[in-house]
Amino acid sequence: MPLLFLGIAAIGWAVFSLVPGKGRYIGCPSGGLDRVKDPFGFWAPTLILLCIGICLLLIFFAVIPLPSRS
Repeated sequence: MPLLFLGIAAIGWAVFSLVPGKGRYIGCPSGGLDRVKDPFGFWAPTLILLCIGICLLLIFFAVIPLPSRS
């Protein structure tokens, strides 16, 4: 269940950054990173969060199997 919640949170955070075009991450200037003024600083963490969220959801729904803990 934690994988589901973490996946939803990661995708939500990425979408929250994509909609207004301001990335709000740790260490960024007040107001967030703008996708026009600092494209790498905006897109790199946003895409990483989006990929992490998608992978966590795929693991939760068993599309990507994890090794057994035997």
